Amino acid sequence: MTMGRDNIIRYDVERIGTIIFDIRRYIQDLDDLKICRIQDLGDKRNFYAASMILFSLLNRVFDLGSEVAIAQNFGIPSTYREIFVLMRKNELIENDLAHRMIGLVTSRNLLSHEYHGITEEKLFGLIHQIATIREFVDVMQKKIQDKK
Repeated sequence: MTMGRDNIIRYDVERIGTIIFDIRRYIQDLDDLKICRIQDLGDKRNFYAASMILFSLLNRVFDLGSEVAIAQNFGIPSTYREIFVLMRKNELIENDLAHRMIGLVTSRNLLSHEYHGITEEKLFGLIHQIATIREFVDVMQKKIQDKK
């Protein structure tokens, strides 16, 4: 059930701050692996480390989205996809960003449920979607600061 935007927005600033800190740490951890080419994932340590970092990173990104959606009184998302559908529907994020974030849900589910299907190419492609995550976090931080 989606509630109107007239309700008071109450962010759990401490929880959101912790989530954003975790996101930034995971992005830095991924950067520290220095994966510049698909071949860098041929080293199994890099492959498994990157996989776990990305899985953890995506989980925290979705935690952030869920926290903001709930604080914005959009209702409680029942799926990761629904977080971004609600945000798009309520004009909190642009259609393009919502679409890219929904694509990341598919990637997260692949890392979680179909781990054996992850290839070096798929993982490398996911690493290159960090810009989308950064954009989403920046938009959320701005919305929180503006309390809109």
